Amino acid sequence: MSKNKKREYKFKKAISENREAIIVQLKKEWAEAEKVLAQEKKKEQLIKIAKDVGVVSAKSLLALLFIGGILTVAVTAPNVFSAFGRLGKNRRHFNKEQFNKNKYYLKRHGLINFKQIDDDIFEVFLTRKGEDRAVEEYFNDFKVQNHQKDGYWRMVMFDIPNKHKWARDIFRQKLRGMGFYQLQESVFILPYPCEKEVILLAEILNIIDFIHLVKTADFNNNKKLKGKFD
Repeated sequence: MSKNKKREYKFKKAISENREAIIVQLKKEWAEAEKVLAQEKKKEQLIKIAKDVGVVSAKSLLALLFIGGILTVAVTAPNVFSAFGRLGKNRRHFNKEQFNKNKYYLKRHGLINFKQIDDDIFEVFLTRKGEDRAVEEYFNDFKVQNHQKDGYWRMVMFDIPNKHKWARDIFRQKLRGMGFYQLQESVFILPYPCEKEVILLAEILNIIDFIHLVKTADFNNNKKLKGKFD
């Protein structure tokens, strides 16, 4: 087996073994996103929100199904689909044309199945392949949720053995993708609260024992860093 295939196998195994932790974090992120939507929402803006804010991508539809199970989808307004769980809670509005496009794309790739209930009502649910893809997509888009500065810097330091090189490479790559500034090869820094995300990432990759996370105000006078994150 090639190095790349070994790394991919270990990566998929790691995120598969941490599905529950990923589900919990995904639910939190959706809850925060919906709070923002609820604050912005006005009756007269329903269609606009559905088109601009709530347009579901194939990726986010997988996430919704992953954390909520079966979704019932129905037309509730011109060109707007309303998707909600079995008890009718956590309703979300989507652009109808885009929703249909993504629905058939996911079906064609074996990621979802759906059952027609009526002309404009049907149930959507994930296949096992869809569940695996949802987990991978979430991990690929792993990010820090809170970008509000609180006067402290979070410095991540790590010394990960070579036998975990695949995880070390992914961890370093994810820190960069999350917006961290690389001070040294194994030292990264960020001026936002990110402890939960870093810990979850390290736990998923099974390298938590090699990670040190420090909260400090010592870099507040560093002009280079302040300019980087201003």
